[in-house]
Amino acid sequence: MTQAAGRTENADIDFATLFAVNIHEIKNLLFLLFNTIDGAGNEPWVQGNPAAQHTLGRIKYGSSQISQRLAHLLALYRIAQGRYELDIDYHEANGLLQEIQLETCSLIDEQGIEIDVGEGEGLYGFFDREMVRGILITAVHNALHYAKGKIRLSAALEDGFLCFRVEDDSNGYPAEILETGGVRAKLDLGGGGTGLGLYFSATVAELHRDQGKKGFVKLQNGGALGGAVFGLFLP
Repeated sequence: MTQAAGRTENADIDFATLFAVNIHEIKNLLFLLFNTIDGAGNEPWVQGNPAAQHTLGRIKYGSSQISQRLAHLLALYRIAQGRYELDIDYHEANGLLQEIQLETCSLIDEQGIEIDVGEGEGLYGFFDREMVRGILITAVHNALHYAKGKIRLSAALEDGFLCFRVEDDSNGYPAEILETGGVRAKLDLGGGGTGLGLYFSATVAELHRDQGKKGFVKLQNGGALGGAVFGLFLP
């Protein structure tokens, strides 16, 4: 093969597809890592060693965050390519919140942070359950970095929207975030944080539309715990 021919073949590579395939591969590797961590956690030498349990818990929590970020990237790629369609169905809000509470608590036992589910029992809505679950888990992960001891999940009907909230007892969002309403129009690749989670949340929220209304994300301070309040509003 000549050098010119090699350049032609490389030019034909669909790097966008290659990107998506590699995300799938990495997610599969993370799944194997999760299984290995769970297996190690059942070993007698780990169960009798608080330090080892703490270390495994931190590894599992970090791996979970990486997996979530990869899922966001893949979803955003599909949305940008016009290849993603929301899987809208009728779901119970409280059941989703309890699932997120259980999953998150299993990762943070050693952090001493209490996560509870507030109001929302008996509420139902039409939404993409997996996408909304991803948004709320990301909000919980973010709250874990700043909460002093409590995180609260809740759902309510407000002005014709089903509103999911993640609240914490931190010092709240910085003023510069609240000035923009917490909505990023684009990713910030030059700053300390890219804002991928918030960008993903706002993008997916807007895909939920009904009778001229579309979903949105709202950040504020205060709430039941006096800290940061992440709100996801779905029509």
